[in-house]
Amino acid sequence: MITGFNQDVVHKGKVYHVQTEDRGLDNPVIETLIYAGGEILASKKTSYKELVEQGYEEAKLAALLEQQHRRIVVDIKLGKYSKEPVETFGQGLVSSKSLDEVILEYLTSESEGEKLMAEILDQSPYVAGERGWVHLRVQTDITRTPLPGASVSVRLAASDGHGAELFRGSTSPDGLCNASFLLPPVEGNAVVVIQVTHAQGSFQTKTLITKRSPR
Repeated sequence: MITGFNQDVVHKGKVYHVQTEDRGLDNPVIETLIYAGGEILASKKTSYKELVEQGYEEAKLAALLEQQHRRIVVDIKLGKYSKEPVETFGQGLVSSKSLDEVILEYLTSESEGEKLMAEILDQSPYVAGERGWVHLRVQTDITRTPLPGASVSVRLAASDGHGAELFRGSTSPDGLCNASFLLPPVEGNAVVVIQVTHAQGSFQTKTLITKRSPR
């Protein structure tokens, strides 16, 4: 069983609580419950029995769980679970936005209340005196919306108290950053510190620097 999602969603001043959970391999179902005013307003169940039969992979199940949760959040934002009369799409709008554009706006709005999530996609070994690099992606933790403009710094921190900034940059419009830097020779123990900072949170990771093998 993997961790699910719990999220409050506001539509026209009304708060809906969305809870999406995995019921476990003995009952392979992803269930989303929508609460309003403390009562269950609606539910959605999706079986992943076929995934289990094909060979269970936690990453695939996590993706299915997230996809269902995001879809319900968007539906709430579009008024699907509102008891008020649903207006015809485009009614009262001056613009000619497509449904996909409207959904994207809702996802972007929803991501404003989320936290930053940074993921190291790939990195080199960190060896003193050699070049190192790291590729990372920065996005929100629920809707996986890319976070452009996040500050990314890479610095060296040594056990003797000395330090040096190796790289400073920011994420691209798709939330990616590729950092390349030269690691100076070190005498004692030292680590590479990667720091990501954004209005929606921060992330830090440390990796030990190794030394060249004597020839």
